[in-house]
Amino acid sequence: MANFIRHRPLLTGALTIVTISSAVAYVTKRRLNQSCPTIAITELTKASACRNLIEIPSEEATPTPLGVTKTTLLSSWSGGDKTYWVPSFVAVQAEVPMSQLSQYGLFSDDGKDDKKQGLHSLSKNLVAAFVDARATGLEISVLDRGVPPLSFATSSRLFGRPSEMGAFMLGTWDSEHGMNVRPSDLPSDAPKPVTEFCSNEEAVKHGGAKDTAGAVMYWMFPKALVEGVDKAASYGLPWRSMEGGFQEFIVERVSDEKARITYVTVECTNLHPLGQTERDFKMLPWLLYEAHVLYAQILWSKTLRQLQRSQMTVI
Repeated sequence: MANFIRHRPLLTGALTIVTISSAVAYVTKRRLNQSCPTIAITELTKASACRNLIEIPSEEATPTPLGVTKTTLLSSWSGGDKTYWVPSFVAVQAEVPMSQLSQYGLFSDDGKDDKKQGLHSLSKNLVAAFVDARATGLEISVLDRGVPPLSFATSSRLFGRPSEMGAFMLGTWDSEHGMNVRPSDLPSDAPKPVTEFCSNEEAVKHGGAKDTAGAVMYWMFPKALVEGVDKAASYGLPWRSMEGGFQEFIVERVSDEKARITYVTVECTNLHPLGQTERDFKMLPWLLYEAHVLYAQILWSKTLRQLQRSQMTVI
């Protein structure tokens, strides 16, 4: 062994780095699974806009997506046939003191002080904490250029670049006040989601629990990157990337002192890449999907820390 180390220093160094990195990744993933556990779609509140989207009746005998047990087919934003599908779904959850949400940002529904503790306002505070936490990552140096101040107006850019990998507000909902996401409110000149997004009006009306509220954003992957991967897939690459998708932030009142918060991400992929006639159900490999789950957990963990720091500052 000593001779091997002495005569193979580069290989030994590489193996050492891989071993240490794997150990760190394992410990990190185990800790995140405890603090930010993933949940099944059936554990989401029935009023959830993304759950409503995923549970749209769809075809049988299609591949099973990662993270869910049922395939969802969607039309493009402009309508027509079901030309998109959802290859993966991730939802992570945590419980936090209600005071952490109420003291972050203090967004009110209409500027009145007595509305500041409403769940609709708290869901906005949650989005604000997420956006602020995400802005501490390395990706902002590449993606975020001239991001405007945070706004919850439909089609407002939340992060990313407007013509490339950008994220935009789609709408908010509140089961207590009967508010639902209305995709039809998107301005005609606004960047459009990749696929259709159904209103959760009926889900809000008949979802059961009243102490829930949420916000939905939509995002797009860079078109050139998607087309590049699709081109490689046409030559035999066994997977493809997502084209865009949706993210949802949900607040549920557990008690007067505690709230359950959930981060949901849904990916959408074109079934006819590069205009091919045959439907293509290729998706990311399992290992990259797990890396995506890990990234979602890291973002959620950073959001939780952002809420905690804000409360400590107020105190």
